[in-house]
Order: sequence, then C-alpha cells, then structure tokens
Amino acid sequence: MLVTPSCLKVTIVPIHLSSVSRRQFLTQSAAALASVSVLRVGFAAEASEVTTLALVSDTHVPKTTDTTARGVNMTDNLNRVVRQINALETKPAAVLFNGDCAYLKGLPEDYANFANSVQPLIDAEQQLHMTMGNHDNIPNFYNALTAQRPEKPLVASKHVTVLETPHANLFLLDSLMKTDIVTGELGEAQLKWLAETLDARADKPAIVMAHHTLHMEPIEVGKTIGGIADTAEFLKVLHARPQVKAYVFGHSHVWAHTKDGDLDLINLPACAYVFNEAQPNGWTLARLSKSGIEFELQAHDKSHKNHKQVFAVNW
Repeated sequence: MLVTPSCLKVTIVPIHLSSVSRRQFLTQSAAALASVSVLRVGFAAEASEVTTLALVSDTHVPKTTDTTARGVNMTDNLNRVVRQINALETKPAAVLFNGDCAYLKGLPEDYANFANSVQPLIDAEQQLHMTMGNHDNIPNFYNALTAQRPEKPLVASKHVTVLETPHANLFLLDSLMKTDIVTGELGEAQLKWLAETLDARADKPAIVMAHHTLHMEPIEVGKTIGGIADTAEFLKVLHARPQVKAYVFGHSHVWAHTKDGDLDLINLPACAYVFNEAQPNGWTLARLSKSGIEFELQAHDKSHKNHKQVFAVNW
C-alpha cells in the first residue's frame, strides 16, 4: 500500500471553491472565476511524492437536516465524512463529489443544505470539485454554489473539469441527462471534447470520472436503462487511447473493482444509503503516484469487512 508522506504540500490555482466566508461562498461572482475548469493539482509536491484525493459519491443531501431514507440520515452521513476529511493528517489536494449531491430533484433547498455541510471543508481550505448525477439540477446547483460556475464552460450545458496532477490527469464528466431520470448520457459534444482533450494530454495516464455506471447490454426500445445511454460511443473514446487507465463512477451505491478489457472500472460507494445491506457506504481515499493510483474504502461502519480495502490501478 502506498504511504502518503506527512510533509506533502499541495497547491491548486485557480480553484473551484476557495476558502471564503459563508456569504461569499453562496454569492461570489462567476466573472472572477474565468477558466477554472482546467486546474493544476498537487504540483507543490515533489514529483516522487503521492497526491491524495478524497472521493465522495451519492451524498443525496435533502432540503432538511432531519430527512431520512432507507434508515439513513443523509445530512449526518455527509457531515461525518466532512469531519473525517478535515481530520486527515495530510490534507487532500482536492475533494471530489461524484454526482447526486442533491437528494432526488436537485431542489434549491437541497443545495443550501449541501452548502452548509461542506462549509467546514471550505473553512479548512480544502479544494472542492463536483460532477453532476441524475438527481442534480445544474441551474439550482450553480445558483447555490456560485463558485462552481465557470465563465467559459468547456462544453456547453455541461459541468466538466480537467484536473492536471504530477502523475496523471483526471477528467470529470457530466452524465446528467435529465433531473430525476435514472438514465445518464454524455452526448456527442462532450464525447468530442473528451476525445480532443485526451489527445492533447496523451503524455500522462488519464483517469476519467462521471456519475453513471456503464450500460454494457444492447438497449431495448422502450426499456429504461440505469446507466449511460451512449456507453458504446464512450468506450470507443476510452479504449482508443491507451493513456486512459480507469473509469471511476458511482450511481449504483456499490463498492467494486472490475475491468473492461484493459480498462479498470472503479465503482465508488455511496455516502448516503445502500440498496443492498451487504454493501458498505462511506467514501474513498485515492492516492496517485508515479506507478499508479490506489482507492481505499473509508466505510461508515468501521467493522465492515471491506473497510480499508484497497483497489489498485497500476501503470
């Protein structure tokens, strides 16, 4: 297992969510955040060191703090994760929220509650980035989390980001097709952008992340699918570029590591609730180095058999 040195220092300039007051956090002008969609992460550390990221998926934060689902208080679970991240000996280079930040319909009140929960990360000068899931709503998301809105989006009507690190580049995609519709979609414009952006950064390994699962079976007319509708086109882009080492996703509320050919598939656990009681909920520590990336489960239930389990992707 890789060991993250306690002396690791990280710098991200510019940033998506900076250390600002609560009022500034909700009202900051997007005009001051031009070109925030391409960021350099962890370059203050030596190239031989490890860059740590915290990955949080499927928080499903509702509009009120006392709302529960499947026996779980989603706000409490996110608050727990926030405390754990802030308590890490080494501050992560970034905290990535991989979709379904909001509970069901991406209400303004959901994002207000979410903003309250992540404020301690902002106060601790953590750097935050989000992707969109099927329960998110981009206008409501931008209205509440103004610092996330880029002045010049990389893809029209999509919330995408490129994170450049010393060891690999991360491409954060937007698989939201329509709020509260389970099916995901990347779309022709985003796939074209992804292909061109991967080609422009072929010198380093690439990690691609979006909210939705892949849909590997043929699509039947009239049947609802739960994964990415244009999975076949998406996989063509990924498999055609050998620098792409892994696809990281959430949505299914499952912790798993599988493969599609040479491509590693990392399914992040849900922060909120699980659909299968055997599955853990929690979050993930990712450690990037010159030799690969490790994903370590941080289960809410520390007695779960998979707590601290590590999935490794080597290159």
